[in-house]
Amino acid sequence: MTTYKGINGFGIQYLDSDPATPNIGEVWYNNTSKALKGTTAGGAAAGTWSSGGNLNVAVANSGGAGTQTAALNFGGVPNVTTSESYDGTSWTETNDLNTGRSELAGSGLQTAAITTGGYTGSPSGVTNTEEYNGTSWTAGGALGTGRRRPGIAGNSSAAIAFAGNNGSYLNNAENYDGSSWTDAPTLNTARSGVGSAGTATAALCISGQTPPVTVNVEEWNGSSWTEINNVNRARDAGGSGGTVTTALFFGGEPSGENTEYFDGTSWSEVANLATDRYQIAKGNVGTAELGICIGGTGPAGPNPVLTATEEWVLPEYVTKTFTVS
Repeated sequence: MTTYKGINGFGIQYLDSDPATPNIGEVWYNNTSKALKGTTAGGAAAGTWSSGGNLNVAVANSGGAGTQTAALNFGGVPNVTTSESYDGTSWTETNDLNTGRSELAGSGLQTAAITTGGYTGSPSGVTNTEEYNGTSWTAGGALGTGRRRPGIAGNSSAAIAFAGNNGSYLNNAENYDGSSWTDAPTLNTARSGVGSAGTATAALCISGQTPPVTVNVEEWNGSSWTEINNVNRARDAGGSGGTVTTALFFGGEPSGENTEYFDGTSWSEVANLATDRYQIAKGNVGTAELGICIGGTGPAGPNPVLTATEEWVLPEYVTKTFTVS
């Protein structure tokens, strides 16, 4: 039974257990734990990582796409064709890529994903593009420039690929219309191993190797790239996901546990990954509110290839216990 008592003029709920979905700013007294509690807005600082389901095949330098509850992981070292889908709990092997490769990037949803570029043995990289329809991979239009370790944003109908390496660090970008790639305006800084977020017309190119690693971030508005506020820590081969207004950037080398959150203006360091890792599934994977970190290499030392997945949650609210004096 709920009753109310006034404390300093405020109505306080007396409850036997914490409410399941309290409103932000709500205050109550838990009569079981004998504690005064309340909620505040979540915010980036309240975000946490926890363990997700393990991949069936350990991979590094793979591509990724989708969301925390409907993700894809594909390719990876040593140039495998393996593809797996995630339902928020466990990974299941799906139909393979047509071309085995590593150092590729992906974006889109589990039912409309795209992957492009990668490495099959030549330092110039590959031009291959493949599209996933929820069941199988089919060949898409070839990139104009072969590229390893590129960035990508969008989906199988509309995407932008950028940066990478073909023996030299690249600043060029290409637009995809669902069938073919055309040249787009260039980045201000050539790089590879970048983080990605956004769509075909509103994307982020985050950090990467120039060399050396850079803190530089650029935003694509559909017609040009503009340098915006830097990340706090430069890194190569990190994971990423989100949009141009909220994004997550995590792992990588040399900041393997570090996570940064973008609020549309600036980057802030938030809770670390549980496992130091780099060469994480590349592309635009998950969101800033519900992120996912897939596979990779780590921790430092012998650098085992990982099956482990971690999931990021940014809570809408945080429950706090107050000290009464």
